[in-house]
Amino acid sequence: MTDLSSKNEIPHYPVTVWEGILIVMGAIALVAAGMVGLGIKVLNNAFDPIRAEAIAKSLMDYKIPGGSQGVFGINVGSAKLAWVRSTTNPPDVILFTGKTPITKEGGQRSQEELRRDFAIPPTEDTSQEFMITESSSENRLFCGQVVPVTVEKGDQFFGELSAPIPAVRYVISTTEGAAERLVILTANGKNAAEKAEVVFSSLKCR
Repeated sequence: MTDLSSKNEIPHYPVTVWEGILIVMGAIALVAAGMVGLGIKVLNNAFDPIRAEAIAKSLMDYKIPGGSQGVFGINVGSAKLAWVRSTTNPPDVILFTGKTPITKEGGQRSQEELRRDFAIPPTEDTSQEFMITESSSENRLFCGQVVPVTVEKGDQFFGELSAPIPAVRYVISTTEGAAERLVILTANGKNAAEKAEVVFSSLKCR
C-alpha cells in the first residue's frame, strides 16, 4: 500500500530563484502588453472629434460662432475633460471645459496651474503662446452663481503666423460639492473681446 501511494505521488521540484524571476518577468510583460493596448485605445478615443464634443456638451452648453469641432476629450471615472474649437484655421476660439474631483492633497487648482495644464489642447501646435499684457478679475454670473472670472488680454502667437494677433482669455474655476468645474475660453482676432463675450454668455452648466 505504501509502495503504491509512493509511486502515484507527483514529484515536487524546487523552483530556483532564476525561474521565479523569469515567471515574475513574464507576468509583468503580459500585464504591460495589456496596458499598452488599453492606453492606445484610450488615446484613440480621446482624439475622436465627435466623442470629444459629446463629452464637452455633457458638461456644458455653448455656442461658438461659425460652428465648433471637438479636439480632445477624456471621461475617466468622475473626471471629465474636453477641448473644442472653432472651425477656422488657426482657431479664433478655443474652449476648455472640465469637471474633476477635489482631492485633499491637491485642493483646488490655482489660476497659473489651469493656464499651464489646460489652455492649449493636446493636439494643438505647442508653439502657441499667449503673452498677457493686461489682467483683471470680474465677478460674473456663471452657472447660476456669481463667481470671480479672470479676464486676460494680450497677444496670441501661432507657429504658422509671422506676427501675433490680439487675444482675450477667460479663466474660471468653481467648486460644486466635492468637484471642481474648470473653464478656459480663448478668443483671438480683431473682435476677440466680442467673440469671447458671445461664447461666455452662451455657457450653461450641465
